[in-house]
Amino acid sequence: MYEPFANNLGTASLLKHLNGARRSVEKLNDASSLESEVTDLLEQIKDLIAVTASLDDLATAERRFSKPSSPLSAVDLVHLHSVCGSTATLTQECVEFVELLHSGLEDVIREREIIGWATTDSRLGSQPWYNELYEALKLRTEVLQVLLLAINLLRYKNDTDDDGNLSAEARSYASRLQYQIVLVSPKLGGADKYSTAVLRKAVAAATGVTMHVPISFNKHFAIGRSVKSFYTGRETQMAKIETAFEDTACNSQKRFVIYGIGGSGKTELALKYAESYQQKYWGVFFVDGSSRKNASGSYSEIATIGGVEPNEKAAKNWLMTRALPWLLIIDSADDDEVRLEDLLPAGTKGCILVTSRNPAHKSYGTVGEKSLELLPMESEEANELILRAAHEPSPWAKAIKDSASIICQALGFLPLALVHAGKAILEGSCNWQEYLGFYEKQMQRIRRTRLHRRDKSLSRNRKCSEEDADNMNVFASYEILYQSLESSQEQSFQDAVELLHMFSYLHFQNIRLDILINAATNPLKETKQREKEAGENKELEKKLAKIRRRTWSSWLREQAYGLIQYLDTPPPLPAALKNPDSLGQRDFEDEVHVRLGMALMVLVSRSLITKQNRLESRYSMHPLVHKWVRERPEMSASQQALWCQVTATVLARSILFPPLGDSENERSMRRELLPHIIHVRSCQQGIQDRLKKNRAGREKSPWPMIETNFGRHQALEAARFSRVYSECGSFKDALELQEKVRDFVIQALGEEHPLSIQITLFLTGTLWELSRVAEATKLQRRLYDVCVKSLGQDHPLTLRVTDLLGSSLCFQGGWTESLALHQRAVEGLSRVFGDDHQNTLKAISNLARVRLRSMEFKKASELHLVAWRGMKEKLGESHMDTLICLEDLAMSRIRLGKQHLDECHEMMTFVLGHRRKTLGKEQPYTLLAICNLGRVKSAMGNHDEAARMMKDAIEVAKRNLGDDHFGVLAGNTHYAQVLVHLGRCEEAEEIFRKVVAKPQYKKASEEDGEHPDRMIALWYLTGCLEKQGKFQEALEICEGLVVSLQEIGGKGRGTKHKFAALVQEEVSKLEEKMQNSVQSADADHTVPAEL
Repeated sequence: MYEPFANNLGTASLLKHLNGARRSVEKLNDASSLESEVTDLLEQIKDLIAVTASLDDLATAERRFSKPSSPLSAVDLVHLHSVCGSTATLTQECVEFVELLHSGLEDVIREREIIGWATTDSRLGSQPWYNELYEALKLRTEVLQVLLLAINLLRYKNDTDDDGNLSAEARSYASRLQYQIVLVSPKLGGADKYSTAVLRKAVAAATGVTMHVPISFNKHFAIGRSVKSFYTGRETQMAKIETAFEDTACNSQKRFVIYGIGGSGKTELALKYAESYQQKYWGVFFVDGSSRKNASGSYSEIATIGGVEPNEKAAKNWLMTRALPWLLIIDSADDDEVRLEDLLPAGTKGCILVTSRNPAHKSYGTVGEKSLELLPMESEEANELILRAAHEPSPWAKAIKDSASIICQALGFLPLALVHAGKAILEGSCNWQEYLGFYEKQMQRIRRTRLHRRDKSLSRNRKCSEEDADNMNVFASYEILYQSLESSQEQSFQDAVELLHMFSYLHFQNIRLDILINAATNPLKETKQREKEAGENKELEKKLAKIRRRTWSSWLREQAYGLIQYLDTPPPLPAALKNPDSLGQRDFEDEVHVRLGMALMVLVSRSLITKQNRLESRYSMHPLVHKWVRERPEMSASQQALWCQVTATVLARSILFPPLGDSENERSMRRELLPHIIHVRSCQQGIQDRLKKNRAGREKSPWPMIETNFGRHQALEAARFSRVYSECGSFKDALELQEKVRDFVIQALGEEHPLSIQITLFLTGTLWELSRVAEATKLQRRLYDVCVKSLGQDHPLTLRVTDLLGSSLCFQGGWTESLALHQRAVEGLSRVFGDDHQNTLKAISNLARVRLRSMEFKKASELHLVAWRGMKEKLGESHMDTLICLEDLAMSRIRLGKQHLDECHEMMTFVLGHRRKTLGKEQPYTLLAICNLGRVKSAMGNHDEAARMMKDAIEVAKRNLGDDHFGVLAGNTHYAQVLVHLGRCEEAEEIFRKVVAKPQYKKASEEDGEHPDRMIALWYLTGCLEKQGKFQEALEICEGLVVSLQEIGGKGRGTKHKFAALVQEEVSKLEEKMQNSVQSADADHTVPAEL
């Protein structure tokens, strides 16, 4: 892992020369202990030997130890290579100096031996070379110490606690490194003739490490965007916020509320406080409180930062349990329908800064003056702000200052309006003297349009009118900027206008450039993928022994659908994302990137959007700008509908259909789309409601009203959006969209079309996530019959459905049918794709699960091993599917004896580590790995540790998935069994009784049937009762299990299952104990891992 150390740092050679020089100095020291120069030189050489030996230990550690202390990232390695390169160069330079020193020392020793004593000329301090060589070696020793600290800091940078803070050892290295750099840096420019660029380069490399691994207290700073560079004023208000949060007497959650009219700078003040006092907080976070959905989206982003499940509940819990101080900004909490208390994390920890137009919210303040009304700016502050926003060079002329003062007064001293006025002047839309004329024209136009709209809409309430009045100054200043863009014929200006409209229907934060680029280029990727699949399908059909010809009706439907698709109007897109010249993917992507970059630059330069940081291409809009663009005077309902649809289309096209888009970076990008999808769909619904209301209010017309239908474009959009909802854990929303898509596709192409089959499979997967396994199985069974009839038994799609249906039936306890289906799937997929194909390996893994539930542990383990080795070879050891196979392998081998437990522990540790890294700490698959690792630890006798980790994981699962999710029920079953091993039988019994409640399994069982997971829990419960001497109750449960076994397994297989023999044996044992009046027993059931 530390490859640079494997190279020759030159430490061995330097140590050899240093030891020779030390022996010479020790001779002189023995001969003349009164010579201070000799003592100083000896100490200096010892110091250099010490640091060189430490570097040598690190350089040889890879050869002496098989495992490094921790892995390094690619960026870490860049810094490490730089530091090690400087180290190697410097040690070589030191060798040359030590050789000179050694030669001079030997000359002095020989001279003294000839004379017989130390003369004045033979003293070390009198040698012409001594001082320069001594100082050169001393300086290089200090630089090598700096490099050693830098290397150690990189080695220990990953040693962090759960909150990501550096360990005490790493912090010590970081602080010492910074201190040493401060000490040594002034010495590099001295008169030492030996000081070279080598030393400066070495210190620069170490300084780079301090920047890469900062010691600063602040770990997270996620406020969406930076404060404007020309921010000015508000010092008094800032001091009030600072004083409030420094209140040490408050033992509850510290909250402070900033309220005032729109455009008064509430958000900017809150962000300025966060930026100024960032180092006081371990984490700084931002929540958009303008609506309930937006707040949930913001909390999901915070949850992602914390590595927990991306939902509001998990994020609040994560904040509530942080020991270090954090700041949360809840911005724009204006909506009366959103209760502010619902947006607040529970508990007593944290500082919360709220901004709102609603004065009633000031009652939520708890510290200092509790709240602050942010009034318009003072005259001098306002003047300075507008002049700085316009980048007016100082000193400012009196005429310009007077014009600025008049403009400030006209704009009501509102910061937001002043900033945009300054930008309009900066961009040349008008000059200082002309601005008010432009402004008055826009004010009159807005008043006319608003009045006209108010007359037409009886639903417009007083509150909206008051908000309009508050925002008039701000909106008028925007209009001047907008008109300057719209009137220009330059392509970048026209693109900027289109992007501005589109951004207004996205969420106003975290607008990523790659969303737009993907929307432009993804259709080319999908076309290439379709062509690839068409060629593969032709090759596969040649291998199929029996192929069903498509029916005439199916062919006709597809031809008709293709004609409609050909004649259909293409979806609307911004001009910058269109490809009229049919460029190739790479050329088109380059063109789009350049064109979007120019348009975004235009918007940023006018402060209509803000770049969130310099390094990443992410942008945000002020909420008032966001609202104004959607509700400009000229924006009719039909224009709003158009731009809303453009935005939805762009978002949808940025999402690839499977199998594309499977990398972790692409999944991460899609998760960030959720707030945008929620916002645009909310806007769509609002526009549709207004259009319906407008139609209903019109007089009767001879022309029929056109209703919005769910067509091809809407189906594609819904299918893509459902992928995001599903990956973000919003399965109910995903299901709603998938059902609409399925109904449309079946109506258009028929139930037997491959596209209908694929969307149905997608839908059944979502039903599984919602624990509605019975519904999913029923749908898969219907799908299986359709596939066999339309495609034939040997078609790859039929085999895929066969395999999935087998998995569902196995989970429900239909083992006989499940086994037959999986065997058929494995044989068919092996014939079509080969034994080592990913699809075949998945089917083998699923077959192994049936064997495991049949208690054929050795056979299951052998199959899981085949699947895991194949997946590892095909996909890599850390791919999600490979990790699933490895986890299954570990859980099968846990039943094969104690000799396999160490291996199982290593497997599950590997799985858990990778899932935590890629999926997060609270993702369901991560929680499953924690519980399975706990089962292994318990099998090894580490019951206490197993109980602790399983309990924590189950609490998280309950919060995120619900108490009756089958994963939570299974986790509780195994956790309770660990408690039994610990002797906590009463506690375990209480859990078991909740788990075995039959209604919880209704969604996953056949109608009026039994579920294997419940039977496992009942079996564990009998052991728990037996340990407590409750034989009668244990016997009754066992007798019930005997009856249940007749209802499960399929074709009477339940009564022939190995588990049935165990239950019968237990019945006999219990009856015997009751007859012999045994008071207690140490029950140690041979319990199946799964049924």
